[in-house]
Amino acid sequence: MTFITFITPFYPDIMKKLSLLVFSLVSAISLQAGTGIFGAYVTIGGTKYKSSASYGGAEATLGAASLGSFDVDTDSLIFSQAETLTYQNSGHTTFGFAAAYRVRLATDSKSTDPSAYSFISMADDIDLGNGDEKGEFTGGTVDFLAGIAAPVAETVYAVDIIHKVGAWEGGDNFERLANLNDASPGSTDWASTNAFTANFTVVPEPNSYALIAGMFGLAYIALKRRQG
Repeated sequence: MTFITFITPFYPDIMKKLSLLVFSLVSAISLQAGTGIFGAYVTIGGTKYKSSASYGGAEATLGAASLGSFDVDTDSLIFSQAETLTYQNSGHTTFGFAAAYRVRLATDSKSTDPSAYSFISMADDIDLGNGDEKGEFTGGTVDFLAGIAAPVAETVYAVDIIHKVGAWEGGDNFERLANLNDASPGSTDWASTNAFTANFTVVPEPNSYALIAGMFGLAYIALKRRQG
């Protein structure tokens, strides 16, 4: 009786701690369940980038620096490879890997409309073990300079990229979209995406520079004659 009297005042605290322990275990299991993206990479112009600084790897982060300056008549900027790493726990699955891209003037706004993007499908059967999977395409030939007219002055363009995977959880299918707003596990609504972005500059042809210089020269000569 004395022993029971001793432990009774502490019973609520013991139950509270047990409840917290059970909750922690359930939460840990829940966090491991489901699907998500934990890595996304692209190769542009022969250089491999990680799309977000939060992803592992020694690669430079896409958008941390310009992709370079290019003459559209003599140069190319090839999108040759992309990969997306996903986890899939407790019987859930990821599938339908794709890279979405869009080239625009840097002064234009990003788009959250999927119809504004072009999509490249990835093979999605690369098993990384422990339920992890990789989708990847290689040997791509998309030239981001294609369709851009030679400018009369340096012009900055941007390329936007979103990594897309299909996901199945608990009987429901949806998309996960890796982007700046949600690099991991990925947004589930296009309206909430903010594409990974990198800028590049398109320069005039050398002949254009000569033409502009010649025009200024002729204007200067004409002005001097009028003043004379």
